[in-house]
Amino acid sequence: MQGRKAPAAALIALDFEPISSYISSMAIMISSAAAGQLNGLLAEQRKAGATLRVWVAGLGCSGYRYGMGIDEKEPEEGDHIFESNGIRVVVDPQSLSYMDGSTVNWVDEQENSGFAIENPNPAPQKECNCGGGCGVSAEGSEVAEGAADRV
Repeated sequence: MQGRKAPAAALIALDFEPISSYISSMAIMISSAAAGQLNGLLAEQRKAGATLRVWVAGLGCSGYRYGMGIDEKEPEEGDHIFESNGIRVVVDPQSLSYMDGSTVNWVDEQENSGFAIENPNPAPQKECNCGGGCGVSAEGSEVAEGAADRV
């Protein structure tokens, strides 16, 4: 059947998008710990109806750099909207192409707590010119590909 077109008389006007437009990308997920922190932050700032906007801010020596912020504006045309653990997440189409399937986590460490984006998509390799040993831990071993990046 592949390659054959349906006769023009058999075409029916549909009032909904084809299913492929709904499943072309995976959601940006929010972990339950991150959702708890975000709900607390939204309540504290009295912005209960706001969304979390995430984006790729650039490519650094050790991978993607991300941005995120509370967004009270309506999503822009073309933005993708997801809901996870009660949090609405908005991402622009270009960022989604790099972040597809990512999870926003809350990392709670003694010296450094914050939101981190775990991205299953590997960033392209970039030559390091900063002289700071990017992508290398204190022990000298390379940072695992796809590691969560703090925001």
